[in-house]
Parts: sequence; structure tokens; C-alpha cells
Amino acid sequence: MDFLKRNALKFLEEAQESFNKGDYAFTMFFVEQAVQLTLKYLIARRFGDFPRTHSLKLLFELTGDDELMNFYEENVDLVREIELAYIATRYTEVDYTKGVAERALQLAKRLMEVIS
Repeated sequence: MDFLKRNALKFLEEAQESFNKGDYAFTMFFVEQAVQLTLKYLIARRFGDFPRTHSLKLLFELTGDDELMNFYEENVDLVREIELAYIATRYTEVDYTKGVAERALQLAKRLMEVIS
């Protein structure tokens, strides 16, 4: 399941590159992918497999990790915004501000520290 971790890190790199280019919608999309795959990696490492869901809330819950649930609860509004970006950036014309994209990117980086 190490491919999940590698892919999460690649998506985080793409998020940073998109942010540096000022493309905040794709920053959000890549952040969502990085967060989603990070959580799936943690679940797979613990339980041997990962669920086929895109719900970040459910993925946080399925980790079975109290610290991660606290992280989720402390950042619930931003996590919801990131989760919505998965659909919005693919199927609608949506703009995100630099501030939202920057906060999302920082959240993903903090979450990545868990798998480092």
C-alpha cells in the first residue's frame, strides 16, 4: 500500500506547484487528492485494505485514530471546503482565493507529517 503514500506526496507536490502558479482551484483539487490518499494509506496500513469512498469525514473516522479525529474536528470547515473541491473543480467553474488555497495546502502538509 506504499503506492498510496507515494501518490499522496505527488499530489501534494502538484498542489504546491499549482499554488505557486496562482491556480487555486487546482491547488484545492490536488490538496483533496493528497488528503484522501493519505487517509486511505493510514487505514490500509492499520487494517490491510482501504475503503472506496471519497468522503474525507468518513475516512478520518475510519482511521480509528483519536488524534486524527481531533485534527478533523479542529479543521472541519476547511476539510469540508477541501472535500467540496473534489467535485467543484472537476464539474463546475469555481474560483478559490489565495487565502483558502494556502490554508488548505498548509492543512495537507500538517497531515502529511503523520505519515513521514
